[in-house]
Amino acid sequence: MLTLLFIKKLYTTYSMAVRSIRFLLPAVAFVLSLTALSCVYDYEDCPDELPLLIVSDWHKSPKARPGGMAYIFFPETDSIPWRFDFIGPSAGKVVLPVGTYNFLSFNDDASNVLFAEEATYVGYEIYTASAGSDYDSGEKVLRPPGMMWGCAYDKVQLQYDGVNWVDNDSVPGTTMMSADFILAAIQMPLTAHYTLRIEDIENLSEVSSMSACLSGLAGSLFPATGNKGRYPSTLTFKVSRLGSELAGGDFYTFGIPAAPSAVNTLSIFVVRNDGRHLRYKFDVTEQVRSAADPMEVLLLLRGLSIDSPEGGSAGFDITVDGWETIEVNIKD
Repeated sequence: MLTLLFIKKLYTTYSMAVRSIRFLLPAVAFVLSLTALSCVYDYEDCPDELPLLIVSDWHKSPKARPGGMAYIFFPETDSIPWRFDFIGPSAGKVVLPVGTYNFLSFNDDASNVLFAEEATYVGYEIYTASAGSDYDSGEKVLRPPGMMWGCAYDKVQLQYDGVNWVDNDSVPGTTMMSADFILAAIQMPLTAHYTLRIEDIENLSEVSSMSACLSGLAGSLFPATGNKGRYPSTLTFKVSRLGSELAGGDFYTFGIPAAPSAVNTLSIFVVRNDGRHLRYKFDVTEQVRSAADPMEVLLLLRGLSIDSPEGGSAGFDITVDGWETIEVNIKD
């Protein structure tokens, strides 16, 4: 009796938000695998449960190496989701009550990301952390999210005769009665990769440090629908010297809002060796919107000349006053 009580308590965390189970140790995973046997005559209110083997399918993201993955089942008849976390890119076996669920999965090791409305499927939101005060773009300044992968299935039916679902490409999937019911979670990129490359820079040897930010980007993502945050935001990222006349950087983003109302302005912040600092502004809206692959965007600048303005103060913070802004047209 004590063993059964322990197993049932370990399996279900009673919470008004999320029932969460983390598979961290083989011993714990073994005990959890016995939960299908925990609903015996001693528990009159225990629902019928079935084992489900979650298999993460990475054929659309073959280079992905996440440190851990979260798998969340939202029951249609219950407001409390079931969440299972597994280390690494692979999943494993779980036990769930018979029923119909909406399903989300994503890697749980991404940096700079926060979550809202975690108890709802459609409202579940992934957003990025603040990077500090606003500056003259009028947008929130945010940190870029880490790389994320995931998938969303509107309905997963776990029944006695098998499990049915529809995958990301609207292809039905079915696993009939067997030793294991299997749910194949096809993992796809949730964040786009933006790369900045600045070529033919004059006076780069006089530069102490560089940084950048890009406006007009989405600050959040609703993974169930793929919708982006409504309001445009500005994301900051690092820029490094890559050669005597070459610099660049890269970052991840949720992309642009579905109906963007702001241009994509790239600001390059330069601190000279003498402590003077400059900001160069470029309109890169066309490069962002016309990219052949919106998940892999290249921002290319050529012929930037680092000026030597009079005045200016030492230090490096994109939110401080005193930057001398120079509007520069992009050179082909």
